[in-house]
Amino acid sequence: MPGPQVTIDLERIERNARTVVSWCEKAGISTFGVTKGACGMPQVARAMLRGGVSGLAESRFENIKRLREAGIDAPIMLLRSPPLSLIDEVIRSVDISLNSELAVIRELSRVAERMGRLHDIILMVDLGDLREGIWPDDLVPTVEQILELPGIRIAGLGTNLTCFGAIIPTEVNLGQLTELADKVRETFTLDLKYISGGNSSSLPLLLAGGMPKGINNLRIGEAILQGGRDTFLDTPRAELDRDVFLLSGELLEVKMKPSMPIGISGVDAFGGRPVFQDIGERLRGIVNIGREDANIEGLLPLAPGITVLGASSDHLILDVTEAATPPVVGDRVNFRMSYGALLAAMTSEYVEKIPMYDRHAATPASRVSIFADEAVAPVLRKQTLDGRLANIGYDVDFTTATSADDIAAALERRATPLVFGADHRASFTAMKALTRTFDAFGLIWLDAVAGMLPEQPDRPATSESALYRALGLGAGDEPIVPRLSPENVVLIGLRETAPEEVEILRAARLKIFTIADIDALGMREVIRQAVQIAAAGMQGFHVSYNPAVTDIPAYLPGSGGITVRETHQAMEAIHQSKAMRGMDITGLEGEAEPRLASLVVHFALSAFGKRIL
Repeated sequence: MPGPQVTIDLERIERNARTVVSWCEKAGISTFGVTKGACGMPQVARAMLRGGVSGLAESRFENIKRLREAGIDAPIMLLRSPPLSLIDEVIRSVDISLNSELAVIRELSRVAERMGRLHDIILMVDLGDLREGIWPDDLVPTVEQILELPGIRIAGLGTNLTCFGAIIPTEVNLGQLTELADKVRETFTLDLKYISGGNSSSLPLLLAGGMPKGINNLRIGEAILQGGRDTFLDTPRAELDRDVFLLSGELLEVKMKPSMPIGISGVDAFGGRPVFQDIGERLRGIVNIGREDANIEGLLPLAPGITVLGASSDHLILDVTEAATPPVVGDRVNFRMSYGALLAAMTSEYVEKIPMYDRHAATPASRVSIFADEAVAPVLRKQTLDGRLANIGYDVDFTTATSADDIAAALERRATPLVFGADHRASFTAMKALTRTFDAFGLIWLDAVAGMLPEQPDRPATSESALYRALGLGAGDEPIVPRLSPENVVLIGLRETAPEEVEILRAARLKIFTIADIDALGMREVIRQAVQIAAAGMQGFHVSYNPAVTDIPAYLPGSGGITVRETHQAMEAIHQSKAMRGMDITGLEGEAEPRLASLVVHFALSAFGKRIL
């Protein structure tokens, strides 16, 4: 039974970001997109960047690492005050940090100088919200001490409002920030790049025309991620979409029950004393969402006529009496979430996160372009691959020109490239071509080996390091990241790893199904998960297949691999997903044994939709 799920509409995030950025740009304000509400999900970060934000802002090092490993190289601002215990990590991983403590800034200076770096800081000023910040009277003497420190550059001033004391941004308090900035500039002849006037709660002031001149940066999360559900609580902005994140759960029970509990009332499982009103018998539903999954008080049912009554750790109790369509067991119920509920749901390991991107464009191409080098082209022509593809409805062209430029040109013609090469260098070339057409794509890699061997410095690219290079771990050719994120890469059928690969694979965020996993789960479940992971938040995925993954009779490299039928099953599921944007097949040589060539061609045909009937 599926558990709670959060669907994330990345197109809506992009539109919201573009709207907020346009508001801010008119006032000369740069925007950093805050990703902490989405736990640093790379797909969300990319959507914000497509929407025009100048950089990203995060509070958790785990999330910053996640963004960097996804190949996102945009400026990242650390929102949370840096802890002394993690100063090395601050200097290594972020471009700007928000600071208020001299002891921390001194340590940042020491580490930055040791690493040979110049670290930018924004000094936070407390304007009355009573969270972090230097008291205004102490600002000038603090700046004076910081200017003596090497390795540190004061990039600006900032403040935080509404988060703790619920103090609303006004012309008065943000005007005080600009006055302090002017004082610092005049006293020390400093060039302050950022005067950061807070978060989403500053947008109403901006739109009302009250933002003081001199505020030139905002750190925006909630308004982009939730369309200002909390920011514009009383006066929603039609330009912003509020349904980016939707939480859903499955109805486990639907029954008529009294509205008043029966028996002696005490405290509930969380120490509270619930209050009930007797309104007679009501139709109640129980959903598989609990306090371990979300902040229940921040859930609003999407369908009219449904009311949240309360929750235990695992069950959400609803009154569904007035629902327009009477719900039944097994139905899914959708909820909008407050920012607090969103944070809880996104950080809960029990809630599945499903990013969605460009759903309407997920239609298969009607043209296939076959690319094969001179050695393997005769084998494919003998197997009449182009004619067989034509027989199942494709317009087909065949060429022996196999450069990334040639493949990219086929993609521009809205064809699906089918690339044949001797080894995984062809895979790298095929994926490189995809980066010219798609902003984000996943990868399903079917091979007995991972292609994650570290590259040797100053050596030509090798097949054994193709995926290592694609993920930006090596040198040389430009990597495929950030368009290809490790979180959307799935390896299927892994049987062999070199000692040098083991730790790399363990540390990577790849999803790996070894041959033992396939034995345990079955190919149907493995490929279901693989398609879901590779397509999550992407514009589709690329497929890389090598026959060494398949146990083909008389073909020694495939010994002990997945079966021929399991290979077909995987390819059929890939076609059914309608999300394959390109495919490469490696390991087929010019002298290939006819049975091997025939099977490989049939696998390719299955991936493109060939059926028995």
